[in-house]
Amino acid sequence: MRAASYLGVTMQGAPAPTPTPLPNATPPLERVVTPPSSNDIDWQSLLIAGFGATCALLTWLVVGALTGLGKVPSLLFPGAMLVALVGAVVGLTRAAVILWVLTAAALVAFCTIAMTSFVTRVLPTSAMVRRDNLPAQPLDAVVVLSGGITPDGMLVPEALDRLLTGLALMRDNVAPVLVVTEPRRPGQGVTAAADQARVRALVARSFPMLMVDSVHTTRDEAVNAWRLLEARNAKNVAVVTSPLHTRRACATFEQVGFVVTCVPAISRVYSVTGADNGSDRLTLFREWLYERAAWFEYRARGWVATPGTR
Repeated sequence: MRAASYLGVTMQGAPAPTPTPLPNATPPLERVVTPPSSNDIDWQSLLIAGFGATCALLTWLVVGALTGLGKVPSLLFPGAMLVALVGAVVGLTRAAVILWVLTAAALVAFCTIAMTSFVTRVLPTSAMVRRDNLPAQPLDAVVVLSGGITPDGMLVPEALDRLLTGLALMRDNVAPVLVVTEPRRPGQGVTAAADQARVRALVARSFPMLMVDSVHTTRDEAVNAWRLLEARNAKNVAVVTSPLHTRRACATFEQVGFVVTCVPAISRVYSVTGADNGSDRLTLFREWLYERAAWFEYRARGWVATPGTR
């Protein structure tokens, strides 16, 4: 009984004996939390900033392709660095969603313009072209507007198209005098006078070719041509320029006092109705966009004649 009682106390009420640690036992490891170092790279933020810079740069290049900034490397490429930097910063803020939307919109616009018939079927490009019938009686002069020159003083394709169309009118005895505006490259003094003379020599008919110098805009061409021809009492003129430029150019010449017959040049640069590939569609869209903006500027300045003032 005593043994049972002793055993019962030992088994039920006595605490379990504490184990004696072994002499060579390793103490338990403690978890040490190391604070983040300021030199560690936040890869997630870096990737988001890089994505923002890429989207901003892509949007900038699309805008350049659609508006003609791609023809001005001095503006397009330095601007690209600034745009990429701004995109990286914006990508890390809550305004990043605006950047994503702008990028998507730019890509959709580019694909719509370059890969579909939007510019020829939806965009009112044909409304920018003015084509007047030649009168039965000869005009006083044919005025061919300039269109740019190369660094070597050669006419660019657009300017050559205009001059060839004007020479065709002179060959057909539309007027006794040909007037051409002489473009210059800014800051270089290079002119296309020699190239214009070479092309003029292709027409055997003898006629004077007068030069209008110091022109930078269509307004300059109209004003300086008026000063040149007014002394000759030459007011009835045919104005030759690129198709999409005709509406604004002819209205500008009418505003200074000319009676204008508008003649769109045969264009080898773009087709108003037949653009069927990405390059031609982008060129046509850029020309249309430029002329629309220029028309609003000229109308605001009072440089174009309205239908009621012709």
